[in-house]
Amino acid sequence: MDPKNQLRDRERLLVLLGCSAAAAALLACERYLAFGELLGPLFMIPLLVAAAFVPRWAIFILANLLAVAREAWEPDAWAGNAPARLSLSMLAFSGGALFAGEMFRNRRLAMALVRKTQEEARTRADAERELRALIEGSPSAILTVNSQGQIAMANEAAHHLLGFEGFSLEGEPVERYIPVLAKLVQSKTTLPRLRTMIESRGRRRNGQSCYLQFWVSSYEVASGPQLAAIVSDATDQLRDREEAGLRQLLSSSKIIAGAVSHEIRNLTGAASVLHHNLSHLDGIADNADFQALGKVIESTLKLSSEDVEADPEEALEGADVSEVLEELRLIVTQAFDEAGARLELEVPDSLPRVRANHSGLLQVFINLAQNSCRALEGRTGGKLRITAYALADSLVIRFADNGPGISPEQPVFQPFQPGAAASGLGLFVSRACLRTFGGELHHTQRPGECCFIVELPSIVTAEATRA
Repeated sequence: MDPKNQLRDRERLLVLLGCSAAAAALLACERYLAFGELLGPLFMIPLLVAAAFVPRWAIFILANLLAVAREAWEPDAWAGNAPARLSLSMLAFSGGALFAGEMFRNRRLAMALVRKTQEEARTRADAERELRALIEGSPSAILTVNSQGQIAMANEAAHHLLGFEGFSLEGEPVERYIPVLAKLVQSKTTLPRLRTMIESRGRRRNGQSCYLQFWVSSYEVASGPQLAAIVSDATDQLRDREEAGLRQLLSSSKIIAGAVSHEIRNLTGAASVLHHNLSHLDGIADNADFQALGKVIESTLKLSSEDVEADPEEALEGADVSEVLEELRLIVTQAFDEAGARLELEVPDSLPRVRANHSGLLQVFINLAQNSCRALEGRTGGKLRITAYALADSLVIRFADNGPGISPEQPVFQPFQPGAAASGLGLFVSRACLRTFGGELHHTQRPGECCFIVELPSIVTAEATRA
């Protein structure tokens, strides 16, 4: 039993015994003192005291016992109109005591409610102070927008982000600085369940444009739905992302141009051999058209004579294949789930770095994985298994699926493949990209398995070769 409840029961018992003793003393005084008749109202005192501590049933029993005891101790007990006297005494004692008990009980409930309300108010005030301190001390810009489209609250970082040092953002229309948040507030369909991340254009107080990233959620208050947004300046990220995309585009274009140039050089070399053989025929060497053809072949050879090499600042730094494959898993897992196929990776904990560019290698892996995903779509038990292992001087990554495979009559690495899902350049460009890193892409096929093998030189071997 709870010690507090034990103490409370003991206190009730002591109060009940004390009130009983007081009632007994009043009964004795009323019987043996000459002015005993005047003590009748005093019998309510022990009942009122007991009513403040004991439950209703105990009060009722105590009041009725006191009425019976008083009638029994009267000099003319149970004589005359005794039933009427007893009934009135029981009604008066029990009614008065129960009424007093309810008053005490309501008073205690009211005091407990007041204390609880005060405690909740203190807790709420402490929580608000802690939240305000957390928001104000956050390095991220945090603001709220009310249902009228005005900024209700903004921390110091938000003031700095929007150029409001020395001025207050609160009460400003959010449409003037972050138009997308104003549109979200006006949207009655999406606002009640909004949880999203948005990138959009914004405007600072001085009119300067910026690119912002938001984590937005909605919540309800008495005045209606409101928005809470964590805002960050993504202008530098946008610039870096676009510059990286441009570099990747230029790199891919250079790889494609180099691969096409290589094929043209092969064909032109063959044409040059034929031209040289034809020059031994009598009289043809002096033909103007034959001479012009030789100049065309020579010019084409010069045009396609340069090989495209990888950027040494990126390729020679090396790429971590484990990280690239983990990024690949994050990118293509959903596509495999939607296609009803499984993706399995077997990658050792430690692999040597390879002589490759991270983003270029990721694009090659994505192309190979997407090709397998398209081949496995709707196929029962479809599976792509990617394994990586290190050899003495290179790293091998196998992409093996149990799809239908590639027709033997179809040239695998030829550009502009008929019936391809996109441009038909994927495998052609992937092999060209790997060759710029000093690697190679192979294709093998056997019953029940179509496999592409990526082979790349390890960065240690490449450095040792240069040394």
